Amino acid sequence: MSSIANIAIADGASTPVTHTFVPLQTTPAAVWMDSDAAKAFTASQFTITNSIKRGNSSKGVDRVKFTVVLPTMGTGVSLPASEVDYSDTAIIEFILPKRGLKQGRKDLRTLVKNLLADAQVIDIVDELRSAY
Repeated sequence: MSSIANIAIADGASTPVTHTFVPLQTTPAAVWMDSDAAKAFTASQFTITNSIKRGNSSKGVDRVKFTVVLPTMGTGVSLPASEVDYSDTAIIEFILPKRGLKQGRKDLRTLVKNLLADAQVIDIVDELRSAY
């Protein structure tokens, strides 16, 4: 079992900024929150959540889910600056058969990591362009 610790991840800014996500809790789900002191409101902090649901039978599946939420606050005009206007969210869920092997899980995680770094996927997500 992994001991919960800080997670440091660079953002996508033209001059990347490393965000340090500090653990807040481990149960019922692990939660990390960005430690950006410049953000005045807790609701404005970026968060990462992780949950694991274990399958009951030997032929079932385990599910490992990560959610990353990046809230954008109100402008103070139509919505107070202390309230979340909208959030960009990513949900990554691994569905892992109980009969699967560690190497298969490692391969899947690595392929997903590399998929997110692919130029086509970057264009699809960042520019909202469809593949053709």
